[in-house]
Amino acid sequence: MAEEQKKIEQKAAEPAAKPAEAKTVSDIFQTAQIALDSYDDIFSDFDPSPYERRILSDDFLSELRRRHAEKRKGEFVVNFTLPASLRSEKTEALVRKRIKDYFRGRLKETSKERRDKFRQGLVRVLIGVVISFSLILFPQLDALPLLTLVSVLIWYALWSGFDELFEVSSRLKRKQSFYEKFLAAAYNFMDQEELVRSMVPG
Repeated sequence: MAEEQKKIEQKAAEPAAKPAEAKTVSDIFQTAQIALDSYDDIFSDFDPSPYERRILSDDFLSELRRRHAEKRKGEFVVNFTLPASLRSEKTEALVRKRIKDYFRGRLKETSKERRDKFRQGLVRVLIGVVISFSLILFPQLDALPLLTLVSVLIWYALWSGFDELFEVSSRLKRKQSFYEKFLAAAYNFMDQEELVRSMVPG
């Protein structure tokens, strides 16, 4: 009994745990409202192909990039609104699939490009380091004009290598994050009239 009382006193003496910081709705969901005149607005005006093969609109992708740049936290929900008379569940399912396929394909390409650039950068840095050590091991390479040529080669190998390891990799990582975010996003369709009613005070 005394031992149990001792445990209770020790627990009471411990500092209170810091309460978890409450998450706001904006931390969890970022909503993008996009008004459409028709489903064609999501696709390129210059591609007459059916929706199954038609490429996405640059304006649509630019709008998503802008939203992503403004707020990167949380999960995205994209709500499309268009007149109820134009809506088709079959078309909307196809549009969702095309959007997901686009981001899935871009994510795969970017992930591969990032791996390739990292390997290329690593190889170039290693080449620069090996050549640098060669100057130490073989003093005869210090003779001009060979030294000038070797120095330029070392500088180029190290500069381009570190650029691909860090700058290029960082840029591709941001693209990868964008593609991941909108691949996982939810894409909903709403009646335009319903949205207008919800915005008008009752």
